[in-house]
Amino acid sequence: MTATALVGELALRLGNQVIAACAERGIVLMPLKGLLLLGRWPSLRGRRDLVDIDLLIRAPDTEAVGGVLRALGFEETVRTSAGGTFSSEAWPLSIDVHRKLFPHGMFRVSTDGVFSRAALDESLFVAPVARMSDEDIFAHLIGHFVKGRGAFPDDKSLDDLRWMLKQGCFRLEDAEPLGAHLRALGLQRAAGYVLAHESFRDEPVASAVVRSLWLSRLDRMTIAAAALGTGADSSRWWTPHLLDRSLRAGSRSLFAHADEARCRLIARVTEDWRSVLRARSAND
Repeated sequence: MTATALVGELALRLGNQVIAACAERGIVLMPLKGLLLLGRWPSLRGRRDLVDIDLLIRAPDTEAVGGVLRALGFEETVRTSAGGTFSSEAWPLSIDVHRKLFPHGMFRVSTDGVFSRAALDESLFVAPVARMSDEDIFAHLIGHFVKGRGAFPDDKSLDDLRWMLKQGCFRLEDAEPLGAHLRALGLQRAAGYVLAHESFRDEPVASAVVRSLWLSRLDRMTIAAAALGTGADSSRWWTPHLLDRSLRAGSRSLFAHADEARCRLIARVTEDWRSVLRARSAND
């Protein structure tokens, strides 16, 4: 078994444990990205690599899900405004629990809206899950690529987008409704940035979706400005916010991003200083 296949098998096993344990508490989870794709398309197993598993939850389920994960031997190691990361020495994969698909108020994608468009699916895992609609999967993959300031040649999110297109999830007649959906979620600039890239040149559905985004002159100028930074690692930090739904929204998300980073830095410095004081106290 290859390393990729082994990691995929472990991800599915861990995902099933968490999904089953939450189902016993009456909590329906929504698998995201790699875990969802491996569950839905078995032919991807052994080909689609993972470094963690991602789950979307409703905000009221936060404490209950945290309790389930701690009972399974996981501890929260990172906390952000959008969720948290849980890790265990017994598993090589961490679990990212999201209350929101995107941090810092980026785009216009509500968790309640994503759950309302999902279907309860009993066929993918050992217990029912909320299976995200194809339109929302496509939107999430676009936003995830932009949020992570990914590189076009090798980002897994783009491989997943191409996979969906090759599986016929969308036809040419679906391009207009899909474009309207992306616009409604505030992802028109992000989608234009991704789908108009030369790596999607041979994807007719992608080209049709770009035409259906109704990009304004300002949108196209903003996308062109964002593309200027794709070759320089030092300048990609502003790309997600520049590609938010508007310049005003991008300014707000940039401020929220910077403020969260500031709070994390203060917390880290404070904890380091406390460690120094404890070490000094122990030596006295």
